[in-house]
Amino acid sequence: MKNFIAICQSVLVLFGFMLCGLFFTGVLGQLPAVTPGSLSGQWLVFAAQNVLAFIIPALITWRICFKANPGMAIGADFYPQLRMLLIAIAVYAAAVPALNQIVYWNQEIHLPESLHSFELWCREMESMAEEQTRGLLASGSIGVMMMNILTIGVLTGIGEEFFFRGGLQRMLAVCGVNVHVAVWTAAFVFSALHFQFFGFVPRLLLGVWFGYLYVWSGNIWVNSFAHALNNSLVIISAWLINRGVLSEDFDMWGVTPGAFPVIPLISAVLVAVLIVCLSSRGYISMSAGNNASQFKSSSNASEN
Repeated sequence: MKNFIAICQSVLVLFGFMLCGLFFTGVLGQLPAVTPGSLSGQWLVFAAQNVLAFIIPALITWRICFKANPGMAIGADFYPQLRMLLIAIAVYAAAVPALNQIVYWNQEIHLPESLHSFELWCREMESMAEEQTRGLLASGSIGVMMMNILTIGVLTGIGEEFFFRGGLQRMLAVCGVNVHVAVWTAAFVFSALHFQFFGFVPRLLLGVWFGYLYVWSGNIWVNSFAHALNNSLVIISAWLINRGVLSEDFDMWGVTPGAFPVIPLISAVLVAVLIVCLSSRGYISMSAGNNASQFKSSSNASEN
């Protein structure tokens, strides 16, 4: 019962501060000094949202609800191991065809006739959001692309990882929730709050991947790096597609519409083999960063 109360309290405080951050970000976006629709205005809003709605709420909640040093609690107080960063890159590269196939399958889902209106509304909203995103990511000079990488790629990766993994996932684990349940719960919420039904499954799996990187390393910068890498590659590919350097169907690489997904299957098997081999050699471990019980014990001792 005590753990349940702690979970409810920390989650309510975390999301309460997130809503406050979103409110202040909205206010900031309406200020006369912020030009609506301009690149500089959008960059400012993106940066403010990540700091006010994601990073600060996670840090404050650790301080308020757990009386903990926020940097230590989320594993932001030490440098990531190069080995873990290389593992993140290798597994991500191996997973690209499988992930692209899942993206394609998710987009091709059709809801029952009774939900046809809902499906049309979802697709229309996602199409509008995609057009806005493509316009933001594909336009401009190299300087504009670098600013997009900094604000939408890197800062968004850090902000969302601080909130969903360093905040929600870590707090659930500290409150006694099974680590796998904590990983999948945080990933589900992460995907759901993007409000893109036809991109839900691949984003869920990305969230799971970021979550396990966090568990294996105990360092928030490892999964933040992986998240920023994914975001930044999307930005770079969109920019290159717009300039004709890459083909329009580049993001469909490995996808086999209407045929047996040989390449995605090989990709998925390769990812599984990599993880098993890394685990068997001790390079990754569920106990490496899963020190929730130790943190909880020290927290209780400090309170007593």
